[in-house]
Amino acid sequence: MLAAVGAYAQAKPATVTCVGLYSETDAGTISYRVGQGAWAAIKVGDKVPANAEIRVNVDRDWVELSPAGNPNAVYQIAGSESGEVLKKVSDLLKEKPKLVVFPKGTKDKPDPKFKDKLVVTEYLGRQIYMTSDGSTRDIKYGDVLDITGKVTIIAINNTITLMNSTGAVTTVIGPLKFEVEKVLKNEKLYKFLNVPR
Repeated sequence: MLAAVGAYAQAKPATVTCVGLYSETDAGTISYRVGQGAWAAIKVGDKVPANAEIRVNVDRDWVELSPAGNPNAVYQIAGSESGEVLKKVSDLLKEKPKLVVFPKGTKDKPDPKFKDKLVVTEYLGRQIYMTSDGSTRDIKYGDVLDITGKVTIIAINNTITLMNSTGAVTTVIGPLKFEVEKVLKNEKLYKFLNVPR
């Protein structure tokens, strides 16, 4: 279920990568273009050039972007009730990013700071995290999910990718409700679907 990934390298940002996206429709409500070119829908994993402009035209939508070479920084562009939001990537990169931390462990030496925790490395769609005290919040890039928490992936084919203390990752596909502990213990999450763990 979990696969090892290499360490992130530091480099000068030439692009930003979409690491999280919530859009109420799949009609390209979050999109980008370069110059006066055509708007193209942004998908998770897309690399958006530094000379591009990003558009969010639904108020409840948002996109999270991480600069190339620095996965510990993330920027968010959210929709607005007052109308379409346009943001140049070059302007976005001048803003102060949210900083996040990922495990630096290996299979032989897990990162003790992330014992019994998972970190969100990517997501598509709206995901809800519930803590052991019952409080809830939308899941975002870099969020640390504790073993006592629960996750709800709301819609079909929405996904969340999680990293454990060894640096290994797994992707969970929705719709699904699951306990963080089951992922940490590598237990089967899907009861009725013929979906690999």
